[in-house]
Amino acid sequence: MAIPITIDHLASRNAFELDPPEHLFHYTDLDGVKGILSSKSLWLSKFTASNDISEITLAISHFQSFVSSRVSALAGPEGKFLDEAANQLDSFRRTNICVASFCEQPDLLSQWRSYGNDGRGIALGLHTGALLDLAHRNGLRLWRCVYDQALHVRISNDLVTMLLESFRAARPATAAERRELIGHFNSTFLLVAPVIKDHRFAEEQEWRLISGPVPFEHPRMIAVFAGNHASVKLSLPLAREPREVSSLISRVIIGPTPIDPHNIADAIAVLAAQNGFRITDIGFSGIPYRRADL
Repeated sequence: MAIPITIDHLASRNAFELDPPEHLFHYTDLDGVKGILSSKSLWLSKFTASNDISEITLAISHFQSFVSSRVSALAGPEGKFLDEAANQLDSFRRTNICVASFCEQPDLLSQWRSYGNDGRGIALGLHTGALLDLAHRNGLRLWRCVYDQALHVRISNDLVTMLLESFRAARPATAAERRELIGHFNSTFLLVAPVIKDHRFAEEQEWRLISGPVPFEHPRMIAVFAGNHASVKLSLPLAREPREVSSLISRVIIGPTPIDPHNIADAIAVLAAQNGFRITDIGFSGIPYRRADL
């Protein structure tokens, strides 16, 4: 019997499968806040739309390097199979894994600059108890990103071990069976890949809400066109039904350089109340940051 290639069988999953802090913060611009509150939904982006595609290729590179170091010590069929599994990961763009990013810190300058319209945006504070319930209802994972290079190696080792054990338990006899086994491995690997991040980004203390592979025909898949850019999103409803009052977003931080911060706070309060969000705390950034063009 084949050994399942799933997250539950990954020995090092405790490196990212952690208990989150009470709140996690999603940095966005004013249009993003309006869209989230008005539609009562959050868009998860296909991971290939990430600001830095190296976030995925880093995990692939780690795995391929680890396979290369182990292949020479394995018997012919096993080494060949590992090589095949590692090399086909370069086709990862075809898999629709979607993610949304959060930060442990409510007022972090690097986040304002990168995701909060250079300080003119908003940090939405999501209560993680409600966020975990939302993830569970929708078959999503909420995991902390891993920045430690030694843990990257450990995760790669555990992925290889899991794949080899499954191969040895039920050796695929045909090309179709090999493809099926590799397909199961791909799904698990690409769930883990979004949490593997370069150690130089550790300040972000990032968590990610991660979907499994989503087919293009899924009713909540969205094609977004903006100027010369296009992307694929997965729409995630933030409530069970439209009229439900939600406490998921319980805090809001206004960025350090808006023109009218108090007016923005009032507008958010109105929009939240009209769309069924119970936001109890709207505050302001304490960072003494001013954009050069102000």
